[in-house]
Amino acid sequence: MKFKVHLLTTMGTKFFYFGFGSNMLASRIHIQNPTAKRIGVGKLENYRLDFHTGSKNWLGAPATIVPTPGSHVYGAIWEIDMCNLKDLDDQESVPDGVYTPISVPVHPLNTDTSITCRAYHLTNQPQTDLHAGGGQEVIPLDRQPSQTYLKVLVKGATESGVPEDYIKWLRGIKHNGKEVAAMEAKLELDKVQLG
Repeated sequence: MKFKVHLLTTMGTKFFYFGFGSNMLASRIHIQNPTAKRIGVGKLENYRLDFHTGSKNWLGAPATIVPTPGSHVYGAIWEIDMCNLKDLDDQESVPDGVYTPISVPVHPLNTDTSITCRAYHLTNQPQTDLHAGGGQEVIPLDRQPSQTYLKVLVKGATESGVPEDYIKWLRGIKHNGKEVAAMEAKLELDKVQLG
């Protein structure tokens, strides 16, 4: 399948979205965005996945993407109806200033082209790269996702078809041990194994 580069403002009734956090998981994104259709796995170059600040819903630090030369982030590319754009912004707490929407060039793994996707990064971005390699014991609490949130990322990455070495890296990220019982049950996370 060939993809053309599209800008959010020119697509008319649909837009592309790059989900690198909990929205890699279909059952999670469909809670508020029922029109989302996963079209494949994508790789975002020159960004890193990181975690920062706290989320009351997830009981830990949520994911963000941070510009970082030489790094990359995998995630799901979704096609979503424009009628759900406000729902996605609300889910990402854009009106509250938690996340900021951005446009990023994502490379589907099955083609050489890129797609311009909507993505979200935390307004309050982390300034240091603590999750890159090793040293997981020195990750401060405000940079640790909850156990539940990390399970959602692992399950979503597996479901989306993200490369196994990236999933292995996700499994090993230091988490704070907290569980969100309602989400564990709703998203069926009981069989997800972490490192």
